[in-house]
Amino acid sequence: MKRGDLVTFTPEAWGTPLADRPLGVVTKVEKRSTANGNCLVQVDAIFPGDDIPYSSNIKVFELLNESW
Repeated sequence: MKRGDLVTFTPEAWGTPLADRPLGVVTKVEKRSTANGNCLVQVDAIFPGDDIPYSSNIKVFELLNESW
């Protein structure tokens, strides 16, 4: 996943069919190390009608198509 990709929330995170989930665009992807040495991937995505990007773990988002 990278900047410009089109995403929506996974069924587990949103709980509705794909047609009912909002579509967003990835604005930032950041890898972070945790205290126990694991790596987390944090994704920011902007959704229509929101001025502030939604930031969450990469596992919350479903990639719909990749940017060029």
